[in-house]
Amino acid sequence: MQRISSGKRINATRDDAAGSQVSESLTTQVKGASRAARNAYDGANLARTAEAALGTVSNILHEMRSIAVQAANDTLVDADRASLQLGIQAFIDEVEHIGTSTNFANIALLDGTFLNQGMHIGSGYKEAPLVSIEDTRAKYLGRFAVAQTDRMNEHGLETGDLRINDVRIRATVEQDDRLSTTQRRASSIAKVAAINDAFTRSRVNAFVNRNDFVATGDVVGGTLNNENFLSINDQVISGYDISADDADETLMGAINHLADKTGVVAHFNADRRLVLTAEDGRNIHIKTVGNAGQITGVMAASGSLVTRGTMTILSDDLFKITDPSNAQGEFKIGVNEDDIIGLNELDVLATADVSTVQGANRTLSIIDRVNEAVIHSRGKLGGLENRLEFTVSRLNKMAQHAYSARSKVRDADIAKESAVMVKNNIVQTTFTNVLAQANQQSFRVLQLL
Repeated sequence: MQRISSGKRINATRDDAAGSQVSESLTTQVKGASRAARNAYDGANLARTAEAALGTVSNILHEMRSIAVQAANDTLVDADRASLQLGIQAFIDEVEHIGTSTNFANIALLDGTFLNQGMHIGSGYKEAPLVSIEDTRAKYLGRFAVAQTDRMNEHGLETGDLRINDVRIRATVEQDDRLSTTQRRASSIAKVAAINDAFTRSRVNAFVNRNDFVATGDVVGGTLNNENFLSINDQVISGYDISADDADETLMGAINHLADKTGVVAHFNADRRLVLTAEDGRNIHIKTVGNAGQITGVMAASGSLVTRGTMTILSDDLFKITDPSNAQGEFKIGVNEDDIIGLNELDVLATADVSTVQGANRTLSIIDRVNEAVIHSRGKLGGLENRLEFTVSRLNKMAQHAYSARSKVRDADIAKESAVMVKNNIVQTTFTNVLAQANQQSFRVLQLL
């Protein structure tokens, strides 16, 4: 009667000591798996919330990029770009708002505080993977570690000269730089190639900055001929009458005429000093013979010099540059000894400005970097969402199977118990009837006596 009324085969430990222990273990597993499945479902919804917000940020970045491309066009005047900047600022404010206001159950998701948060998605101890969501506020997006180096020195990198994040940088070779005409292994182009070859392990890459050379004196004027000539990257400039301050721009025109061969263009700065620029960062090799140095203002006396460029080294996180061989490897790439490069906020999304052509181009580079970071964050959240959905399915099945197993151990077989009860009732009734008849027979015998 107790088993039928309760539906349980085990109503007390005394009913089945071993079965009772198994039943309690399965009960713990059922409840733990069911609760963990709900946790995982909550986590999946959290990931969906954050990913949806980042999707909106991606759409805003597309619109901002379109505006920046428009602002970079020289067909616009300053007033046009000022109007475009108002639109850019409105988008920046909206990205900042999304970053500060997106939350799930009053938990901020995108303001940089959701770091190493555990999602307990198992029924056991420490089954809680840590989840972090990057800060997506406008004043943070685009932040990265960057180093603007000094000029390269005259030495190429040797094996073991340099390590970045403890990853060895290979030696530079002549083939790394096919643009410079001299000191190729020492150029910024060659050293950037060596650093980038280690990117997959160091997570640090580099790019070449433009190379500028500024003349030391004024253009005094004179005749460039076979005895007094200027050479830039092995291209001789001779046969010109140069006026003072290059008033008729003969010198500048002569240099720019050879730009396809030298990779160098010329212009004058505010002090009317000659400036030579290699946009691709190649070395600028200058040689003056006779009085050409004084005539052009390039240098005070005849001679030869090589101006090597600089590079920008950057990473999404801080990085360290060391030289375990003590061969001054850091100085070969123009950074300080054992330099640690931290994060900065000089080029974050909040600083986007399209009010000038230069600003518009800078904004494009910022948006491209920010968009890559947002895509990376969305990918992580999408992967987390998929994982948690599979986890929910797995935990639900685990709970279902554990519940079924517990039922086999703990629950009563109603049909069997009912049959036993009916049997016992029949036996009891029969026994009572037989006893009653026996009593009746004894009573009759007594009457006869």
